[in-house]
Amino acid sequence: MQNVQNTPPNVAALLQQTRAATEDSKSAEASKEFEAVFLGQFVDEMMKTAGATAFGDEHQAEMWRSFMSEAVAKHLVEQGGVGLSGSVSQMIGAYTDTASDKT
Repeated sequence: MQNVQNTPPNVAALLQQTRAATEDSKSAEASKEFEAVFLGQFVDEMMKTAGATAFGDEHQAEMWRSFMSEAVAKHLVEQGGVGLSGSVSQMIGAYTDTASDKT
């Protein structure tokens, strides 16, 4: 980490803004990934109720259901998800703000 104290004020402010934007981007990506995993599990449980014949036989059902669940979950997140990623991102932001205030 670069020492911000020895840099000119405008450069120091730019560095802090860049770090904040990077942290926001990382937290948004992490929260979307979390929502995709959550929705993947949710969709997989729903697809289990469809029965094995919806995907072929029992072996095919196990394999294709996991792929299909993941694809559906990613698509749902790309379309805006269910609002979970926004809440998770907000919590990550609150945690990182608190952690950076302590340093």
